[in-house]
Amino acid sequence: MKQTSKSRAAASRRSFEERLAARRARAVEDAKFRARQVHGKLRRFVRIRFRSEEVVEALALRRGDCNRCGACCEILFKCPFLKKHGDGTTTCGIYEDRPRQCRLFPIDRRDLAEVRGTCSFYFIERPIKLERAS
Repeated sequence: MKQTSKSRAAASRRSFEERLAARRARAVEDAKFRARQVHGKLRRFVRIRFRSEEVVEALALRRGDCNRCGACCEILFKCPFLKKHGDGTTTCGIYEDRPRQCRLFPIDRRDLAEVRGTCSFYFIERPIKLERAS
């Protein structure tokens, strides 16, 4: 009997330690994700303000339409102008006057890795120039 209670205590201690390790791993992954988001926000800010030619080239490779999921409006923090509806859709309270950084998101493929959720935009590789058929 005594052996059984000791083994239960050891198993309980192991499961607690495993849960704690899993929680720590999730916290580390979340911190890494947030760090990527901060870096992305700064990168987009600099590119939009100071490297507009680069942005135009990158946007030429973007395809798709906004699915209005609102995931891009929640990078690091929830935008105060984001309105969520009961049916799962979202709307922007300042859509017509939104900042350029919002209008141009996503600028490149890296930006898609910063949203939680599914963005319907995608990027193609550089288009291949086709020769004229004879």
